[in-house]
Amino acid sequence: MKFNKAAACLIATACTASLFSTVASVSAADAITISAETKAVESNKEFTVDISLAGVPSSGIAGLDFAIKYDTSLMEVTGVTEGAVSKTNDKQVEGFSSNLATNINNGAVSVLWATGSVSDSSKWIKSDGVLLTLNCKALKDGDAKVDITKGVRKDATGIDIAVEGLEVVSGTAKAGTISIGKPVDPTKEPTTDPTKTTTEPTTTLLGDVDCDGKVDITDITTLAISLVDKKPVSGQSAVNADVDKDGSVALTDLARIKQFVSKVIDKL
Repeated sequence: MKFNKAAACLIATACTASLFSTVASVSAADAITISAETKAVESNKEFTVDISLAGVPSSGIAGLDFAIKYDTSLMEVTGVTEGAVSKTNDKQVEGFSSNLATNINNGAVSVLWATGSVSDSSKWIKSDGVLLTLNCKALKDGDAKVDITKGVRKDATGIDIAVEGLEVVSGTAKAGTISIGKPVDPTKEPTTDPTKTTTEPTTTLLGDVDCDGKVDITDITTLAISLVDKKPVSGQSAVNADVDKDGSVALTDLARIKQFVSKVIDKL
């Protein structure tokens, strides 16, 4: 597998090849489903879409490899937030604090979850629930389909899920539909307060590149992609990213943020 740009550095190189090399039939995992949320959202608003797991076997899931495709004419995916079932307190992979790697590219989000504890199944995904959440923006009205499909590997034949014995099964996909501009269910609480406007934060938090109030793996990925694409971050993001305070944002800043998230250092 080759993930584009910064997300590639999150792949567990020691175990990925063994996780996704062969396909076997494991009855306990045949019912695993990866599904996208269906919901109605307002026009020209930001919204989220949950990507969830169901039918997780008691033995757990050691690895996942799939992609999410969406209608770029109706919606934009601006980022990914790690879900509760992804956080298994697993040991760090490649020095990072998350075993989830994602990359947004050309109307698709490639997703890889790989355990850092191949021999310790207690650190595998063990329960149903939200694996990740897509942070999105509505571009225009219409029904935007969100598909779960095979991963981006050239040899991928389906949604690959590594289970007991590191055997691989193809999971079941369940697409979602985002109805943009349709009436929102009044019984559900709004996701945002319509009386408040969102403005860029002005408080400096070193390392918080995406300005969400915390320093985590998303900031590493955001800065890495910015540096690779040569599209500098700006505004408060640039101030937060310049952790060595030398007036520029560079690989040295990325390295320090990575050390902080990995708990190699305790202060930026």
